[in-house]
Formats: sequence, C-alpha cells, structure tokens
Amino acid sequence: MGLIAAITGTTCSAAVFVMRSTVVAEKGWGINDLKKEKTDAFVSAFMMLFLSGIIMAVAAGTLHISGMKLDDTVEMISLFEPLGGKLAAFVLIIGITGAGLSTIFPIVLIAPWLLADYRGTPRNIHSKSSRMLILGAMVFAFGTVFLEERPPALMVFSQAFQACILPAVAIPMFILINKQKLMGSNKASTKINLGLIAVILFSLLTTWFAITEFL
Repeated sequence: MGLIAAITGTTCSAAVFVMRSTVVAEKGWGINDLKKEKTDAFVSAFMMLFLSGIIMAVAAGTLHISGMKLDDTVEMISLFEPLGGKLAAFVLIIGITGAGLSTIFPIVLIAPWLLADYRGTPRNIHSKSSRMLILGAMVFAFGTVFLEERPPALMVFSQAFQACILPAVAIPMFILINKQKLMGSNKASTKINLGLIAVILFSLLTTWFAITEFL
C-alpha cells in the first residue's frame, strides 16, 4: 500500500499541480491559449505514463522473474555490470544522478513561487528570501544521505508523503474554480468537476494507504 501511494505521489502530486500552473503563468498563456495548454498537458502526461510503463515492464521482465530484489540503489550497478560491463555501470550512475538533479531543482522552486503568489509579488528566484528557501530545501534534501535509512525506503516515504498533501491542493482548487464571482463565465463545467472529484477521492484513498502503511 505504501508503494502504491508512493507511485501516485510521484505522478499525481501536489507539486505537479503547483508547478504546472506556474509554468502556464510563466509562458504568459491566457484563456485564449486553453487549447494549446491542453495539448501541452496531454503530451506531458502521456510521455510520463509511457516512460513509467516502460520502466515497470523492463523491471518486471528482468528483476522480478529472476527473483531479484533491490534493497539499495547501489545494487543496481552490480546487476547491470554483467550485461554491459563498466560502461553500463557508468551510464547507470549518470542516469541516477541526472534523475535526482532534474527532480530536486524544480521542486525547491515551489516554496519561493508559492510565497511570491501569496505576497502578490513577481516570481524572482534571485531575491534574498527565495535564495534562503532554496538553500534550506537543498540542505534538507542532501542531508538525508546522512540518515541510517536505506535510500529506496526514504524515496518511498517521501513520495508517499506527497500523496498525503495532494488533498490539501485538490480540494481548495475544486472550491475556487466553482466560485462564480472568481471565475465568471469560466466557472468549471460538470466534466471538469467530475474529474476533480475523482482526483480528490483518489488522493484521499492513497493518503489512507500511506498513513496505514507507515504508522
């Protein structure tokens, strides 16, 4: 159950909602660009689903049927080395490092972006407050390497925690887009509301999975 919550926290997380809306705002897209935004969102979601499916299929077709189980990320190097030698191990290390860095840099920007939106100020990551928040997030993220817990367990816990905060984003979003005074003629349609209700119910379910698994 914890792993299910972690997978959900990775792909359908509160961070994705926040970052997606910020990216749209940064591009300067408005209501007239809705079709373009939907196409962009569909391509992003499809590629994420496609790549995740490939990764799980390869793992199921190799590690699982061989009875192999990973307890540490470093063990992946020894599994790949017989297949491609030292080069395979080197590529794997570069890939893991790249995946980690490509994830952490966008995520540490969420706090400065949210603070700027709350204050009604421009999103300036070079400001003193933004730099302090980013530094704090980086220290916290890299500080986990000094914990005794195994990296895969930390990864599952952190992603499952993201699933727990998804309702805190999805429920206010549902309330706001249904406010006539705020949205005017762009108030959410029945189709959008049904989709958001499904997200909220799913987020509550995965939150329950995460809580029951780790308590």
